[in-house]
Amino acid sequence: MNTKSKRLLQTLLVFCYSLFLQFNAFALMDGMSTFDVQGPVAREQLHVFWWTLAIVVFLTLTVGGVFFYTLIRFRSKPGEEDSVPEQSHGNANVEIALIIASCILLLVIAVPNAKALFLMEAPPKEEGEPIKVVAIGHQWWWEFQYPDLGITTANELHIPAGRPVDFDLKSADVLHSFWVPKLAGKMDVVPGQINKIWFKADKADKFYGQCTEFCGDSHANMRFLVYSHEQADFDQWVRDQKKDGVKPESPDQVNGQQIFMKGCNSCHAVKGTGAMGVVGPDLTHFGSRETLGSAIYDNTDENLAKWIRDPKGMKPGNLMNLEQVNMVLSDRDVNALVAYLKSLK
Repeated sequence: MNTKSKRLLQTLLVFCYSLFLQFNAFALMDGMSTFDVQGPVAREQLHVFWWTLAIVVFLTLTVGGVFFYTLIRFRSKPGEEDSVPEQSHGNANVEIALIIASCILLLVIAVPNAKALFLMEAPPKEEGEPIKVVAIGHQWWWEFQYPDLGITTANELHIPAGRPVDFDLKSADVLHSFWVPKLAGKMDVVPGQINKIWFKADKADKFYGQCTEFCGDSHANMRFLVYSHEQADFDQWVRDQKKDGVKPESPDQVNGQQIFMKGCNSCHAVKGTGAMGVVGPDLTHFGSRETLGSAIYDNTDENLAKWIRDPKGMKPGNLMNLEQVNMVLSDRDVNALVAYLKSLK
């Protein structure tokens, strides 16, 4: 094998190895693997992926095999470096056969793609009555409205397992993208229009979601969680969410509510109080959430206190600004706010 052939072979091996590494990186990605599907939409999309990959691998091996055969079969031999091989100008039969084969392969790929597109259009009737959710992308958090249930929450989506969820996707500002890898492929969230997507979780579990369209400083921190529950547990969650915010009991909680109503209420809402802000997330049941900062941090007293003191340090570009509402908080004020917010369950 001459030097050129060796270099080509080395390049091919490096390319294949890089593909192997990328495949394993996606397959093993914690909580975000598109290969660990848990719903009918993601399952159909994965089927399209494998089918298309099989065709691509077949073409790569076929074309690559012919290419390498040609390199070896017709390589110059010692003493023939200056000779010119016999020239040809194509073969009509071969060209027609290749065109027909290409059309057949395109049809083979098109059939599963068309099937997946029809499935993604709307939940099939046999999947059951869907839950309606309006998902609104903000810089940089997610708002989830359940119009038929009268519930609004943020960054943590709750759904019943085994029942389809029909989404209207909206943007409050710039272009975002809604993606829950184990349940469905991504869908862009475009300002000024409503895009639609649906999915269903096979079983009760927790799934990770992510914005996948660059939308500003904290695009990478615009995450969310999806909790799928058994129907009885989901019904209980709905009943809890419909309740007003818990009234403060301890002195710290009472003091925290008073501080909250002096400035935080201009951006946030707490049902059952005078706080009706719409700029930031609804905090009516904030204490029941596992995370804060768009599912970036665990919802602990320590993290919440850090968030109140320095929201931009916790999440770059965060639009929360206490100076705009003339709030200067002491450590005691911060602790009181933490006590109040964590009581909202």
